[in-house]
Amino acid sequence: MKGLMLTLYIFLCLVGYGQSQIFMSDDILEIEIIADLRTLFRDINPDKAQYHDALLYYIYSDSAYSIPAKIKTRGIFRRDRSNCRIPPLSIKPQMANDPLFNTSLRIKLVNPCMNSERFQQYLVKEYLAYRIYNILTDYSFKVRLLKIIYIDNKGKYPNFITYGFLVEPVKWLAQRLNVTEVETQGIIQNATYRPILDVMTMFQYMIGNTDWSVPKLHNIKLFYSDSLASVIPIAYDFDFCGFVDPPYTKPPEIIPIRDVTERYYRGNCRSQHEIQYVIEHFMTKKENIYALINSDTLLNKRNKEQIINYINSFYQTISDTKAIKKEFTDNCRNE
Repeated sequence: MKGLMLTLYIFLCLVGYGQSQIFMSDDILEIEIIADLRTLFRDINPDKAQYHDALLYYIYSDSAYSIPAKIKTRGIFRRDRSNCRIPPLSIKPQMANDPLFNTSLRIKLVNPCMNSERFQQYLVKEYLAYRIYNILTDYSFKVRLLKIIYIDNKGKYPNFITYGFLVEPVKWLAQRLNVTEVETQGIIQNATYRPILDVMTMFQYMIGNTDWSVPKLHNIKLFYSDSLASVIPIAYDFDFCGFVDPPYTKPPEIIPIRDVTERYYRGNCRSQHEIQYVIEHFMTKKENIYALINSDTLLNKRNKEQIINYINSFYQTISDTKAIKKEFTDNCRNE
């Protein structure tokens, strides 16, 4: 019996324990990241970027933990120094016995584009977009908000404090949902599981996001579900949307809108019954979405009012029969 329990404990540590801990809480995790920041932040060539030594320090349940890690820059737009001064990062913890990370998997860390209050507000709004997606469906990436103290161990880069958030690793999501990642491009929207696809496309419309593609796997991950006997799409990366509305974003050239705050539906054509089913689902989640936004303590008054008004306009649209026809029936995709 003791041998069985030990085996179970080791298994949980290797594949599940870290997942169940770090993304289980919505509390802000305060963490220090200690590294050669100048070298790290300037190592942005996507073909040549290397992992750099770092130390993660945090306090959990009144105990302090120092975790060696490897960190490197990632991404495309936000990795470019002409666009952003603080790149997004990939973190690979190097110790597997701490209570939160407890993994050697790569974990995505989203940073604000610049170290300023303004850009931290954009980051919090993107974090809230992920959380709204979580409310609407379990088929979404979990996130954990961080308050980060960046410390340069060479004394050549100014230390600074900012907010950021971690994104659930693909393998943890796959384990949680009992699905398998599909990395094949060219799978069209109509070849995926309709109910989950329709929630995803309506969510993208809700937040004003057109920067995604199922066939191109652009800001979309695909997974095969044995239980559904189908492929399911899961979206990520929402900073180019109207809900966040950062200064650097604009709609893709193929989308006939002038500003990201204009909504444009990129979902497939559906029967009136199917459209109404999705709308009713969003209606049942309405109070939870507003409660999430209203409970936030990091957004300033202007930004909170901005996103509440943006969500208000969405719910006004899906409450209007003529607007529903115009947005989702007359303007839908056949693919």
